[in-house]
Amino acid sequence: MKRPGSWMKTACACLLAGALPAVAGAAPGINIYGVISSGLRYTSNIDGRHKDQVEVVSSGIGGSRWGISGSEDLGGGDKAVFLLENGFDTDTGKTTYDALFGRQAYVGLAGAWGSLTFGRQYHAVNNIGWAFNPLDESWGNYWSDPLYTGGDIFFQDYRVNNSIVYKHKKGPVSVQLDLGLGEQPGSARRGATFGGGLMFEQDGLAFGVAYDERRAATEGGNTLKNYSVGASYAVGKATAYLGHMGRRESAGDARFGISFAGLGYRLTPAWHLSGAYYRYAQRGGVRTQFQAALLSLGSGNADVFAAVADYALSKRTSAFLEADATIARGGAVGRETEYWGGAPVTDVDKSTRIGVMLGLRHQF
Repeated sequence: MKRPGSWMKTACACLLAGALPAVAGAAPGINIYGVISSGLRYTSNIDGRHKDQVEVVSSGIGGSRWGISGSEDLGGGDKAVFLLENGFDTDTGKTTYDALFGRQAYVGLAGAWGSLTFGRQYHAVNNIGWAFNPLDESWGNYWSDPLYTGGDIFFQDYRVNNSIVYKHKKGPVSVQLDLGLGEQPGSARRGATFGGGLMFEQDGLAFGVAYDERRAATEGGNTLKNYSVGASYAVGKATAYLGHMGRRESAGDARFGISFAGLGYRLTPAWHLSGAYYRYAQRGGVRTQFQAALLSLGSGNADVFAAVADYALSKRTSAFLEADATIARGGAVGRETEYWGGAPVTDVDKSTRIGVMLGLRHQF
């Protein structure tokens, strides 16, 4: 009997053969890959009204996805590269982001000079910000990741449509510059996204900083400015993390920040443990995100404690147990209850939410 990863590769290859016959025949180096992850989660007081919830969550650790990547040698050290990546929900089977290749879709050129790619791509704040999240550990974000405190705002929109991205790495230093065209008639600025980041990695020490800005698409609209700074240091079986992320909105001059510190430890070749503390704060004209009529929330803060135990069942499959506690105060209660519970609570000064998640992740 074939292993799950083998039959899945075969199935995907057969499915794609009809759509990409010429490409597959001309470029045998094409790679098909993916991640399937799900979890069973219990959350107390999810709505700020003391209602608990049990659910099967999609992408319990790392976003579930499948993708196709490839390259073609053009000679002289240069090559053409491409990537198409689909995201899907494991709890419903639906495609995420309302697009077949909503996670990434780009084509470009690469060589000793770096790479230049065009399409839907991750911006620098995403690529550098996650690198210093103590719970990420290269597996990917968790469903209940503390960096989502305040409404998943510190990465802007993660991916930029109509974007041009340049990357280059030389020695311990890597750089990324990104530009997303707003494609608004009569203006190159409206709706445009631009930014970049710098990363240093050597002898167990890593440091990174990134900034991205998205201009308002309409006159007088909301312009978003996000930044990230972080560092990590690995010694022996342990890695320490420290970082801060911020966001500023022109509408109401709303400001958000989250600082964090944590530790990851490789207990055995199979067991990895991590834990972290996050401090979130908001101030200025902070409002709700998803209501038809936006409500004013104002200043507030939250403390978040989280821990993860990950056990590798094999090279491609792992089981994980995650626990977190969020204590929100002031206006942060409204942001938290709206994001997790679906409706903002504005008459509660303090709210505590506790979650536990058990899940499985498979890579192919």
